[in-house]
Amino acid sequence: MADVPSRHEQRKAATRQSLLDAARDVIAAKGYNETEILDITEGANVSKATFYKHFVNKEDCVRELMQQGFDALVAQINSVDRSNLSTPDWVRQSFEQAFQWADAHRVFLLLMVGGAASPSLNTFGRNYMVEVTRQQLNSHFTARDTTPRFPADIEAQIVTGIMVQLLGWWLENNTGYSAADMAQFIQLALKHGTRISP
Repeated sequence: MADVPSRHEQRKAATRQSLLDAARDVIAAKGYNETEILDITEGANVSKATFYKHFVNKEDCVRELMQQGFDALVAQINSVDRSNLSTPDWVRQSFEQAFQWADAHRVFLLLMVGGAASPSLNTFGRNYMVEVTRQQLNSHFTARDTTPRFPADIEAQIVTGIMVQLLGWWLENNTGYSAADMAQFIQLALKHGTRISP
């Protein structure tokens, strides 16, 4: 039987989540650079001292917010029943889900891929994506699906590099391409490269 959190632990977790929710709202309204810790604490209706009981600084708070979002996206992708999907269909659907999530969480994705935040947040986001990609490749692809051309770490870096660059470009510009279009472009580029041989 799992331990039930005490009331103190429940209140502490609720306050922490309230700060994260307030940070999400304020950053969405003002942008990362314009957001101050005081804005977050006012949004959560707590003191600055309370903020510092939970987070070292604004970046620490935003890192956890990004982690929550990425974890939710990965859980969503992993919840798809693969039994009726071919591997290429699952791959395309996973990329499409990632672009849909990015569109719905544009402000936070741009912190990572658009360079609106600190280099350490950018690095955190990229490293998280590389690790998730590596795990997905290892757990969802078998020898019958494909034979890797590169070591898993290199393959994860390649896929993540493509995703990060395209997500940044897609989110920062009115491209006219849908999430489904972008997913198909990535899948085709990974499968065939970017040029048709003469």
